[in-house]
Amino acid sequence: MNQRIDIINKIRDIRVMPLYYHADPDVALQVMQAVFEGGLDLLEFTNRGANAFKVFEKLYEFKSQQYPNAALGIGSIVDAPTAAQYILAGADFVVSPLLNHELIKVCNRRKILHIPGCSTLSEISQAEEWGAEMVKVFPAAQLGGPAFIKAIKGPCPWSSIVVTGGVKTTYENLKAWHDAGVDGFGIGSDLISKDLIKEGNYTGLTEKVKELLQIVTKLKSL
Repeated sequence: MNQRIDIINKIRDIRVMPLYYHADPDVALQVMQAVFEGGLDLLEFTNRGANAFKVFEKLYEFKSQQYPNAALGIGSIVDAPTAAQYILAGADFVVSPLLNHELIKVCNRRKILHIPGCSTLSEISQAEEWGAEMVKVFPAAQLGGPAFIKAIKGPCPWSSIVVTGGVKTTYENLKAWHDAGVDGFGIGSDLISKDLIKEGNYTGLTEKVKELLQIVTKLKSL
């Protein structure tokens, strides 16, 4: 299992946190492998279906054997008992769409990185008071986009923010978030698209990941 400081550093270095869910473990495995092969060794599987836990167990076993240095986390966690279940299954980090004190406490007890979802500056401040090293602003685009992040970073430049919700893979979109001061981009369907999965075009997904990482490298050099 990765140490939480290692996950934080990985997010800040890679910048991209791809997220997805699929009920079929074989499809989920191929998606994960395609992402890792593209050079992104960080992935958030989302807890959005009845079969999610069983799929995650298979993903983590495969990841541990084939990509031991990669980080596989669980997202869409809204309560402490569910977080505990996934932590026992090996989750490297836990991401939530909301702020829940009990959830944060469970993760902190096990020294697992928890990234709570926040939609106001007060929630971000509360999360940090409870020990959150990094927060997720969600839904980022709907809350006001890069301008919202820039406004938050004004009075609180120390806040470490990952944005999820409406984030695109284009240079223009990512640059706007980058310029606003975010630490990472949570990207779902705009990267791991339904069309690519439906077509079984995992090579295409790998290439898309490579292109995205080229954009991020360019942004980091600015």
